[in-house]
Amino acid sequence: MFKIDEQFPFSTRLISLDRDLEEMIKLYDSNRFPKVLLLNGKKGIGKFTLVFHFINYIYSKKEKIPYNTKEKIINTNSSFYNSIMNQTCSDVLWIHAAEGKNIKIDEIRSLKSQLSTTSLTGNPRFTVIDEVEFLNTNSVNALLKTLEEPSDNNYFILVNNQQADLIETVSSRCLKNNIYLNSDQKKKIIDYFIESRKINFQIDEAGNLTPGLLLKYSDLVNKHKIDINESIYFKLSKLLFAYKKDKNKSLINMSIFLIDQFFYSLIKENKNKIDFLLSLKSTIINKINDFIVYNLNINSVLKSIEIKLKYVG
Repeated sequence: MFKIDEQFPFSTRLISLDRDLEEMIKLYDSNRFPKVLLLNGKKGIGKFTLVFHFINYIYSKKEKIPYNTKEKIINTNSSFYNSIMNQTCSDVLWIHAAEGKNIKIDEIRSLKSQLSTTSLTGNPRFTVIDEVEFLNTNSVNALLKTLEEPSDNNYFILVNNQQADLIETVSSRCLKNNIYLNSDQKKKIIDYFIESRKINFQIDEAGNLTPGLLLKYSDLVNKHKIDINESIYFKLSKLLFAYKKDKNKSLINMSIFLIDQFFYSLIKENKNKIDFLLSLKSTIINKINDFIVYNLNINSVLKSIEIKLKYVG
């Protein structure tokens, strides 16, 4: 189980996914909500935030100030919200894959043990598994019977961020809902972040990042004091040295994103060298992947990248 905190950022106001939330509420209030719901979509588009708002709607219904369905805002003073944040809520169980790792079978066994007991409140109980694509075969096998035969009061919401192939035996037991953002919806969320969190996004010239990843990478830029105007080599150096220390896979993902962005700009200006530039980009990304897989010497890897970048610099 994991704690919802600054490591799992969400917005207490739901932006752009209003219709998805309204549909979930409609199904629940009409007693037609599926026992196992699978939400598919890119990482960072707001699926976890959507689920968190839905959960707050359900459990704050009887409170003095319930969930604001008109404005799609969570009441942060509600007892339910605070029970979630303080990890004292027994009605909602959360599982999340650690950064770059599979969901452990011990977590599934612990979940099954909790689900085998009766809820003390008598309320319906929801299990949310975020990054369900990181369930390995053993974890899936341990979970399958529970998914196939959920008790009357138990519901599952599985969030698939599509970072790996989802095991078919899980997918086949779910009602699927594909979540996506169009360009206007994405801009609306980013504008909200800029206004509410006073964030100046400057790392996504091509507009390829989802709002959640844009927020995460911007946090990494600030944390590791990366100047977006410095050379790609110096940015990669800071990120790879940080990864060597923290083992945070997001640092590698951001490194690869910056390489993609760097070569995207080069290709726009040098369309007669597309094949050469794509090959060079692939070589550099492969060196970073080898650095991770084989625990190579970081200075040797960076020196090799520096030499390659001299071809374009």
